[in-house]
Amino acid sequence: MNILNALGYGGIVAVVGMFIVFLGLIILIVCITIMGKVFQAATKPKAAPAAPAVPAPAPVPVPVVKPQIYEEEAPAGIDPQVIAAISAAIAAFDGGNKNLVVRSVRRVSGWNGAARREQIYKF
Repeated sequence: MNILNALGYGGIVAVVGMFIVFLGLIILIVCITIMGKVFQAATKPKAAPAAPAVPAPAPVPVPVVKPQIYEEEAPAGIDPQVIAAISAAIAAFDGGNKNLVVRSVRRVSGWNGAARREQIYKF
């Protein structure tokens, strides 16, 4: 009879423990759902009073800067069209009115940078 009491007590403890765990999970689900709705309502853009629509200003034309290419200075392994593309990309990125000149273009191995990153960012 003593064994049955021990098993009965163990069963009651197991049921109560599972009830508490599931109750805690239900409370967490309810809290997360409420917080999600609160944050969603907080991030919604509030309706502003309707303002008359103003047309966007016309884009300002950007002067085209032609890159200066000196074919005698171009390295033997690089095509002059590649240098022209690089010069155009730099001029477009700069966006200024300065005349940019690409003086030299050289190939760089990607293995050096990969090895450096591997040694620096090990962890």
